[in-house]
Amino acid sequence: MTNNANIQIQFNYLDVENCFKNFYVVPEYQREYVWTEIQINQLLDDIFEEFDFNPNKEYFIGSTVVFKNNDGFYELIDGQQRTTSIFLIICAFKQIYKEREIDTDTIERMIKDKTVNSLGDSVDCYKLELQYKDSSDVLSKIANNLERPENLKGSAERLYNSYESVINFLKNKFKEDEDPILLKKFFVYIYRKLKFIQIETPEINDALKIFETINERGVGLNPMDLLKNLLFRQVDRNDFNSLKDKWKTLIKILEKNNEKPLRFLRYFIMSNYKVNNQRGEEIIREEEIYKWFIKPENIAQCNYEKKPFEFVELLLENANCYINFFKGLNKDGSKNVYLDNISKLGGGAFKQHLILLLAGRNLPQDQFNYFAKQIETLVFYYFITKEQTKEFERNFSKWAKSILKITSQQELINFVRENIAPVIDAKENEYKVAFLETRQNNLQQYRIRYILAKIAQYLDQERLGTYIPQVLDNYITKGVEIEHILPFNPAQELRVEIGEEYDDLKIRLGNLTLLEKTMNIVVSNDFYSKKVNEYAKSPFYLSKSLSGLDNIGVNSSVTRLNQKLKSFETWNKESIIERQNMLLDLSKDIWKIEV
Repeated sequence: MTNNANIQIQFNYLDVENCFKNFYVVPEYQREYVWTEIQINQLLDDIFEEFDFNPNKEYFIGSTVVFKNNDGFYELIDGQQRTTSIFLIICAFKQIYKEREIDTDTIERMIKDKTVNSLGDSVDCYKLELQYKDSSDVLSKIANNLERPENLKGSAERLYNSYESVINFLKNKFKEDEDPILLKKFFVYIYRKLKFIQIETPEINDALKIFETINERGVGLNPMDLLKNLLFRQVDRNDFNSLKDKWKTLIKILEKNNEKPLRFLRYFIMSNYKVNNQRGEEIIREEEIYKWFIKPENIAQCNYEKKPFEFVELLLENANCYINFFKGLNKDGSKNVYLDNISKLGGGAFKQHLILLLAGRNLPQDQFNYFAKQIETLVFYYFITKEQTKEFERNFSKWAKSILKITSQQELINFVRENIAPVIDAKENEYKVAFLETRQNNLQQYRIRYILAKIAQYLDQERLGTYIPQVLDNYITKGVEIEHILPFNPAQELRVEIGEEYDDLKIRLGNLTLLEKTMNIVVSNDFYSKKVNEYAKSPFYLSKSLSGLDNIGVNSSVTRLNQKLKSFETWNKESIIERQNMLLDLSKDIWKIEV
């Protein structure tokens, strides 16, 4: 790797505790932070799943490549996305701990501590410093829980989005009114059980060479190799090439779409076969997959010993459906409104619904559309009420076996009535409380957009009297922004008028609407009396109706719709609460189970 015989490369097996005893810097020449809410939520889901299954088992998250500069800081050459994300997770724990009056001394030292610079002076430094443009001070603001600046762009916006996603994740998993012991155990799991290899070089050129080599050579064995070998044992040598080609096609489908093969295998099994694990649950974990396949009763279920090619064809069929459904497409690749909605609601990381959809993949299109629509409502209720994701899997895996047996529209309706509808009914009160408490700081931004978009679309269709299912793209686009009716950054006069509750009121769902970007620039941070005239020009009835309701006919679709709406002459706390209750009532018309 180098011609210098004195060069020594160190490989350190670190946990998060020992990692953040060091100081790290991401140089300005490195790629900026590119992770979105999708990647950070996926990392958190994966970590929590391992913690929930066995909190004593280590979880390996990869490697980093570093070079120690003259100031004693480790320059991150590779692994800055994960390292930065873990730093954001630590900052989020600090904030949650403070809110719940849990001691933060250990966490504080992982975020900021004293060190000695090259001149021998003692200085306070953050454990991670970003030097690239527009983001150099973002981590310090996040670490000190300063209010999110407005009009963030690029990596700065992604950093704040990721941090807020971690906050939401922790609040959803560990309720404030519950015993904090589980929250603290989860922190300890991340602190001591999250492991990675840190490759340290004394010369930056060597670090760059290692980075290049790692990215050229890939990550070794594919996690599906054991299953592949199992299948190859079932066929004659003359059939190897044919089976090999089919297997390559399967792997290509998954790799092209950056899909984890083991996650696909888990959902494939739960969608198509009976599953009973050692804990008596109808779910299967990644480390249990191979053992599941070689059990006699499961060999009989899959029938891969007698019909290996048919089994691989089934895998291929499921893989194509899996990818299409996740992208919001039907099995034939055409757009499906409800699946597209779920993808916008799920944000790109949520995939548990694919268990149900794979089980129903062969339903006639009209039945599949009906089924997907009910799943969208169910998933929405789950997200608003902060249902645990493992509960999703338990229900979905159990229900999948019933879905496989459905042969008619009536059987499908009966299934929905007997299984999905009772879940929604049982959550009615919980849903009402959660919806009325919905704010921008307790729900992901993309889900806030989804809610506003669905309501806006519903109002526009009701107003026009058209009920053709359509995607939300006209409402979730760069040209449309979330508007704070009570301005996000108000004039001091307005803040004084509203009072000390201002910062809470401005982020309530009742204070939010959708507005075209050009109009949003015009209305800026004015008082409501000055903004309302611009709202009247909006093509979205959700915003237009704030200024006044259309008056068309006596018993028209518009007059019937207006009975559900209200315009406002003034805007204050009472208006925001009233409008949030109004949105709640509308939501029950939009997200409902149809039986």
